[in-house]
Order: sequence, then structure tokens, then C-alpha cells
Amino acid sequence: MIKIFRKTIFLLILLNAVCFADEFKYKWSSYTTYFRQDIDERDNNIKVAARYLDGKILIPKIIFSFNDEVTDKISEDELGTASTIVGDKRVLGIGGGLCQVSSTLYAAALYAGLSIVERKSHSELISYIPPGLDATVSMNDGVDLKFYNPYGCNLIIKASVEGGSLTVAIYGTKPRVRDIKILVSKPVKKEQFLYTTTTRTVFSSGKELFSEIVSMDKYLTQ
Repeated sequence: MIKIFRKTIFLLILLNAVCFADEFKYKWSSYTTYFRQDIDERDNNIKVAARYLDGKILIPKIIFSFNDEVTDKISEDELGTASTIVGDKRVLGIGGGLCQVSSTLYAAALYAGLSIVERKSHSELISYIPPGLDATVSMNDGVDLKFYNPYGCNLIIKASVEGGSLTVAIYGTKPRVRDIKILVSKPVKKEQFLYTTTTRTVFSSGKELFSEIVSMDKYLTQ
């Protein structure tokens, strides 16, 4: 009797897992960034953060916080020392590489049409993503990436690392009915800064619904 009960529970769990995987079968967006695998412990930090991010559900109208769901859940002994930006300087610190995960997620969120609540660019240009698409986070001073799902169906975040590439994709329980175009303006240099404007245009059935400025960013040049 106990064996039958255990077998039934196992089959129910397996069936639920299969149904759950099938539920989120429509890809809404995907973005990939790249990193070197031979620099300090940055690659480890990216893999750890991606593992915590993978599988997060985006319930409609509920704000997702990168720090709440990823940064604050990682213990310091899981992270290594790597280059990170503090203020206007590059230093070695615990958790270097987390911003690549948050930036890749931010780009995927923009292309999925999600509503951005809070996002801050880096103080200087970074190599793994174009200006205007980066999103810095911090383990210490509360800098966060926040957004929410404005649609009427659940979404899921899938994060994966293969070799020196990080991919963040967003899947839905229903097909995406809008097309998204992201345009980052050509950087304009004024004194020691570069300025960019990022615009998102939303289309439906080939017709433009609206266009919005999602950010105006300033980066310090060397």
C-alpha cells in the first residue's frame, strides 16, 4: 500500500513538472551576452546568479526585484572576487559579474514589453552590452532592477550559461501579440560624458501602437 502511494505521488509530481514545462512554451524575448572565462572569479559569479534567476515566475502586476529574488538570496561564500564598478572606479570586490546578469535580464525585459519600475545605468561604458541596455545592481547600497509583467498571463524567466555566454529568455503561457523594437541613439559626447537615449516602440499586426523613451543615460569616458 505504501509503495503504491509513493508511486502515485511520484507520478503526480512528474506529471505536474511536465505540464508546468509545457505551460510556458511561448518565447517572448531572449538576450545573450558574453564573458571571458579566464578572468578572476567573474564566471563563477555569473553562473551562481543565473542559477538563482532561472525559473522565476512573473505574475501579472507583481513587481519583480532583482535584489530580492537573486542578490539577497546568494550567500557570500558562493561568490568570488572579481572586478566591479564602485562609484566611478573599478575595484576588486565580492560579486563582480552580477551586473552582467541583471543587464542581460533588463534587455530581455525590454524586448518582452515589461514595465520598468527601477533601473540605473553604470557610471561608465561596459563591454558586454550596448549603452542604454545595462542595469547595475548592488549588494550594499540598494541599487536595484525592478519591473513587472503588465499582461494577463504568467511569464517565466529562463537563465542559462553555456561556455562564455549568458542567455536570459522570457516565456509565456500565451503567444506574445505585440512586436517590440528597441533603439539606442548614437552616443553624444559632451565634455567627459557620453549621452544616450533608449526608445521602445510597440507594434501590433504591423501597426505602431506607441513609442516611449525608457531611459536617458550618461556615461563617464576615460
